[in-house]
Amino acid sequence: MDTASITLRWTSLAQMDEIAATCSVLWQPPAVVLLEGDLGAGKTTLVQAVLKKWGIQDRIKSPTFDLVHIYQIMHTTIYHVDLYRIAEASELMVLDLPSPVTLEVLLVEWGHWLRDGYPERFECQLTRQVDDARHMVITAFGQEPLKRLKGVGR
Repeated sequence: MDTASITLRWTSLAQMDEIAATCSVLWQPPAVVLLEGDLGAGKTTLVQAVLKKWGIQDRIKSPTFDLVHIYQIMHTTIYHVDLYRIAEASELMVLDLPSPVTLEVLLVEWGHWLRDGYPERFECQLTRQVDDARHMVITAFGQEPLKRLKGVGR
């Protein structure tokens, strides 16, 4: 499968807001976004910023203990999922996540568990640097994600 990647970097909340604006365009429905990175890398903060760009007014908190938070905007369902506490793939069955066919937007922290189930996806690897800067490599898998990524200025 063909892939393409871009690397984004931010050192302030203002710059992260610009990154969130870029991501809010890339991740328009339908989209699957699998976010990876150490604790404190910025996964939840980025998701919060993107959801705000999309107009979600609710308090947006990490779904670490609930596993899934669902937001509705206009006619779009957005699933914010955190799989940090998942120990094995069989535990995913109880989550009732949307299928790739019916999908709207699926934003998944610690999303490596879902790679096989969603061939059309974005994978985002976030890292926190020594100077507190954040780096994110976004890799597109599948035709539509590749098309979107190529449409974003590098």
